[in-house]
Amino acid sequence: MEQVQYHIRCKKGEVNKAVLLPGDTERADYIGTKFFRDSKKIVENREFHIYNGSYEDKPIAVCSTGIGCMSAAVAIEELTNIDCKYFIRVGTCGSLSSQINPGDIIIATGAVRGDGASKEYVPIEYPAVADYHTVTALRNRAKRENTDYSLGIIRTHDAFYMESPFAFGDYKKRISLWAEAGVLAIENEASTLFVIGSLRKVQVGSILVAAGNLITGKKGTKDELQKSIDKAITIAAGALVDLQEEEEEKI
Repeated sequence: MEQVQYHIRCKKGEVNKAVLLPGDTERADYIGTKFFRDSKKIVENREFHIYNGSYEDKPIAVCSTGIGCMSAAVAIEELTNIDCKYFIRVGTCGSLSSQINPGDIIIATGAVRGDGASKEYVPIEYPAVADYHTVTALRNRAKRENTDYSLGIIRTHDAFYMESPFAFGDYKKRISLWAEAGVLAIENEASTLFVIGSLRKVQVGSILVAAGNLITGKKGTKDELQKSIDKAITIAAGALVDLQEEEEEKI
């Protein structure tokens, strides 16, 4: 009998192998019910809500990861244990570039490892790099959707409020280092997902929507951001379809 994974409560064959990874449980519910055909919720445990369904006639799944790298690591580890192999984080971030406004889309090529979880896997010198094929699939889908995007390095960190206007001390001084280095945005999960993806030999990417700009102080409206999030979900789901088709062509 196959072992059931402790947190996601699934075993091999129960979750489709191409998985969207939002942080928010409500976003997972939204994706599963609004974007998938033949959608079925198979797990609701702690921060992990999982749906199976189809998109463009290909099997697909969504699993929420909760906030931060520890729970994201649990999700991707357990999903990998049951033979899932394609993962795209889809979520929001804070822009560090004056050229990236609220509602703009970012496709990450890599992440600064400001988190703690990935350091338990491998020394800090090991890079957190998005899978090349997944980045390419995201870029191609964005082009098909006539959607502009920024491509580059983001930063993952653990202390949400320490790089925001709510932080004590001079948060702008802290983030200016990364902005000057060309880091596009800050978020809370990607670096650990990228590192585990490389170590476990699964394909991981990330597409993000800028919820606000930490440099200029600009913020998007709820409706504006939702339109961009919908576009990012569409691009990510399409990229997972394309990755599966590429695999089939190799067989």
